Order: sequence, then C-alpha cells, then structure tokens
Amino acid sequence: MTAILLPFGVLFYIPRGGFNMKDLIDEYKFALKQLKHQKEQCSLEERNIYSGMQSDLEYALEWMQKCRMPGNRRGVERLAAYQREKPFDPILMQKYTRSLTDDDEKANENIITSWDKERISHALSSLTNKEREVYLMKRGEMLSFSDIASLLGLSKSTVQKMVERAENKIKINKEIIIKAI
Repeated sequence: MTAILLPFGVLFYIPRGGFNMKDLIDEYKFALKQLKHQKEQCSLEERNIYSGMQSDLEYALEWMQKCRMPGNRRGVERLAAYQREKPFDPILMQKYTRSLTDDDEKANENIITSWDKERISHALSSLTNKEREVYLMKRGEMLSFSDIASLLGLSKSTVQKMVERAENKIKINKEIIIKAI
C-alpha cells in the first residue's frame, strides 16, 4: 500500500493492485470523515474552504454510489440519447433519397458513393414497403411524424411505431452483418 498525504491533511491509501470501485468509495468516505473532523477544529475562515471540499467529496461519493449524476431523477440507463441513436448518418440518408429521384438540378449535391448506396439499400431491404416508405420520408426527406401521417392517411402514433420498427430492423440487420464479418 502507498499512502498519499494531500495538502489539506487527508491521507489516501492506494493498494498495490490499484483501486476497484468499492475501495475508492471507502477511501472517499474515510477522507470525508477526516475532513469533517478537521473542519470542527479549524478557524471560521478555513471553515468555508473545508465546506467546499466536503461538498465536492459528498458529490463525488453520491455519483459513485448511485452511478448517476447527483440530483438527477433518472439514471443514464433511461437517457433519451440512447433512444434517439440513428442507424445511419442523417445527411447520408438525405443524399440517398435525393439520389433516388435523379433530379439533374441537384446532381452535384447528391453525390453518394456506390458503397454507401449499396449499404443503405441492403439495410432497407429488410423493411416492408410501407416501413421503407415511412422511414425514407422521416430520415431521408426529414418530414415530421405529423406530416407523414397526413400524407399517408395514418395516425401519428402509427407512423412513430413504423419508424421505430424500421430502425430496430436496420439495427438488427447491421449487427448480423458485423457478426458475420
């Protein structure tokens, strides 16, 4: 074990094999206990400094113990960013849908490599015709769920479910291809 004395008088012990999370939490608790003891014995001016250090240690401890940012009601496992992950780059999807129309006016803007076009076509091949149409409208033409619903005569929730289903199929298809390689 190696002992480290920090400027404010708290000792940290580092085991030879390094830390695991439980050891780290125990060390922070020990440091917090020592800090509180020293805070009681210091002058009023130093007490503000010790209060700041105490606050930082408690914040770090709560983060490590709960595995989420202190004060948040939801953990990272429910973070919407994971739910919004797109299987393809949105710009690439837009170029793909524009390349399907063969509009001479936008020919220079729609440059997409044959490899990307093949890859997207393969991913979309696992979708039903309706799912492909809805997915291309949402991700390629960047239409809102409401706009797609009104164009196709469907409800907004049906369109949302179709896009989710399409993204799940694409994701599964992508994972199968990666495992095969």
